Amino acid sequence: MLLILLSWIFVFATTLVIGTSASRIFRLQVKNSIPTILFGCFGITLLAGFWAIFAPINQLFSTFLFILTTSLFFVNKASIFDKIKQFKNSFSSLNVVFKIALIVTTLLILAKCASAPFIVDNETYYIQTIKWLNQFGFTKGLTNLHPFLGQTSGWHVLQSGFNFAFITNNLNDLSGFMLLLGNIYAIEKLNSYYNQTAKNRMDLVIGLFPVFNVFLFQFIGAPSPDIAIYVIGIIVFYEFLSCYKQYNMHSFYAVFILSVFATFIKLTGLVFFVFALILYFYYFIYTRRKTKGLLVVSLVTFILFIVKNTIITGHPLYPLPISFLQQDWSLPNTINIYLSQYETAASYGLTIDAYNKTSLLKKLLHWVTQGKLDSIFNTLFLLCITVIPFLFKKFKTNKPIKIIYFTGIGFLIFLFVFSPQYRFYFPFLMFFLLVITSTIINNKKGVILLVFIIVLLPVIPLFINVNTSSITNNTNHQSNGLFSLNYILEPHSNSKYNDAYNTIKIKNTTIHSLSKGSGLLWETGNAPLPALSEDQLNYFRTYFNVFPQQYSNDLKDGFYSKKVIPK
Repeated sequence: MLLILLSWIFVFATTLVIGTSASRIFRLQVKNSIPTILFGCFGITLLAGFWAIFAPINQLFSTFLFILTTSLFFVNKASIFDKIKQFKNSFSSLNVVFKIALIVTTLLILAKCASAPFIVDNETYYIQTIKWLNQFGFTKGLTNLHPFLGQTSGWHVLQSGFNFAFITNNLNDLSGFMLLLGNIYAIEKLNSYYNQTAKNRMDLVIGLFPVFNVFLFQFIGAPSPDIAIYVIGIIVFYEFLSCYKQYNMHSFYAVFILSVFATFIKLTGLVFFVFALILYFYYFIYTRRKTKGLLVVSLVTFILFIVKNTIITGHPLYPLPISFLQQDWSLPNTINIYLSQYETAASYGLTIDAYNKTSLLKKLLHWVTQGKLDSIFNTLFLLCITVIPFLFKKFKTNKPIKIIYFTGIGFLIFLFVFSPQYRFYFPFLMFFLLVITSTIINNKKGVILLVFIIVLLPVIPLFINVNTSSITNNTNHQSNGLFSLNYILEPHSNSKYNDAYNTIKIKNTTIHSLSKGSGLLWETGNAPLPALSEDQLNYFRTYFNVFPQQYSNDLKDGFYSKKVIPK
């Protein structure tokens, strides 16, 4: 916990300086400090991303970032101290119950991050993605080694700049930092709701965001891009509603820039651009003067997105199944198309063959009734879009809420075509559930009791092994990582599995395969680079007639898929 806390203090200081400096460039007087921190995260992500094109994100990058941050600190010292004072005053103004809630939540987030990581994606590609970034930067044709490495996210780029791999191998906890920012933002809004005479009901709605902590806690021990999207989504919704009601530049910039950041983290974040564009045209008399700056930010991010994808996958618009400008290291189209079809079918709880033979109505029915956690959230979303229209009158200005409502429905319809997984529409589900909750529990005593419950609820899975077989079929998600006193000083390693591995020699390529994992096809754990499960290697040989090969004896030169020569 202590090691993670020290790293977060550095992350906070660095992102505050970069974010404040960026705000000054855009001449923004940002009222809330959390968007400033996120601006800093975005700025560092872009710096690290362009750095990764040419070099690994290692101690040299950390040195560069430290020098840059120090220089910007002295240039913008007064503004930075104002932000620090703003943080201090904000905490001082909190109701004593909210202060305790925030302190306890912080400690619990640290404890969860220090425990063994839970999410299975961490063992299939998160760890390996960040190791490649730390050791080689963006590496040509990595998807030919493991297709999931093509999902290198902006969040992984940022994490690779803050995991200090040259010092320790136990820090991949940036998602916990992001959840903490979300909780600070929410508790500040909740405090404002009960301190102001003219109450803004949306302060209560967003202030209840911590009710999701017990669920989100399970994903913060690994650098999950979803956590970043969820927190950014809540902030975008609030700033959109505030700006729509009465234009203010800092809210508009928060919506626009955070939408760009979310898109670079995960392509589903593109949906937030709907709100940025609505504000842009609704207040065009003000926003037109900012067009050049906004275009520069968008264009720079888009260029980095295209370059990243082209280097790693050979497909500029990956993960979209759109192939053009093919390279000799491009992931073979047969594999690319198969993975896309597999994900679409799996999101309905079906195999590819069953998906192709099933009617649309039966697909939708199976989507709702496939069982476990998927069915729970899918049903909840349908219930929310049924109930929310009856609550519109509860809000004085309900037009922007209607915009979020219909955007959520439109986004779900879009997902039905590609992959209607709950983790993609979850920001909207959270918002709808918070709106409903705020109409049921809105008196101060009820809210304080709820805060007390939601703060302590995550303690249960943190110290007690909870069998989740009743809500998930994934055996890797049926037991949670428990906290140990040993983790107070130094956290658990980045992987929950033993690092023992076997080596497999394939021509000029030596593959490292976990010898004691869970047996998952895509599993790589924390094995040395390049890592691949032997089962996946054999699967691709059998069904796609390819195997990964290095371009040279140097890993930095990348990989391509070599055809199996029939005997």
